Amino acid sequence: MIRWERYTQSFRDYSILFFILTLSLLLIINNKTPQVTWIRSHVLNATGIWNMWMSSIYQYRSLKRENEIIRNRLAALSYENSLLKEAYLENDRLRQMLDFKKSSAYDLIPASIIVQNYEGFSHAILLDIGTSDGVQPGMPVLASKGLVGRVVTAGDHISVVQVLDDINFRVGAMIQRTRITGIVKNTDENKLILNYVPITEDIKLGDVIITSGNSAIYPKGIEIGYVSKVEEPPAALFKLIEITTSVNLNNLEDSFIIGNPRR
Repeated sequence: MIRWERYTQSFRDYSILFFILTLSLLLIINNKTPQVTWIRSHVLNATGIWNMWMSSIYQYRSLKRENEIIRNRLAALSYENSLLKEAYLENDRLRQMLDFKKSSAYDLIPASIIVQNYEGFSHAILLDIGTSDGVQPGMPVLASKGLVGRVVTAGDHISVVQVLDDINFRVGAMIQRTRITGIVKNTDENKLILNYVPITEDIKLGDVIITSGNSAIYPKGIEIGYVSKVEEPPAALFKLIEITTSVNLNNLEDSFIIGNPRR
């Protein structure tokens, strides 16, 4: 009973306080004296500033949430755009490969590159096809833009390819414009050159170099690259001809292995 009386007493005190405050507020509102008017205007100004400040905080938080949503949407759209661009490039690349395969005079076995390995001047790649797909050691490997290398080892489902810029790679070649022949190889300075071209021959920058066909491995006419530098060393018998490959050998994704000639 004592607790209930204390609670009632406390509630009564709060009720009286609320009533007095309400009555005071009404008296202030209805009072027209200059002092009360001054107080009322300043209170209203303070209240307005408070409301504006709280509104600004609310708007800031709302804008922050909206910015986060927009950023997330932009990130998602950017990712989707990246996927679409990659799909477009993939489709374009595969279409070029398909057109190249159709136009080839040889049966071409498509392959994807699993691993690309550099060790000093040695350069080899692993393909995802092997003897079960008709691949045999010695078969030439090319991309849609030109020669890549040749198969040196073939397992059931994997093949190892020696790439054109490997230090031990050799291929008979010729200048397409003049039919001058030579040997393409890599040097100790890791430069691809066309060797054994007499110094008296006509060689120009940009001349296209193709396989000569003087080999049981490489068919005639496969593009290798183009002449990027020509020098005539003093007292030398042969020109120094540097080559830039038609295929970007550092950025290979897909390739073909040349099979038998089409009938």
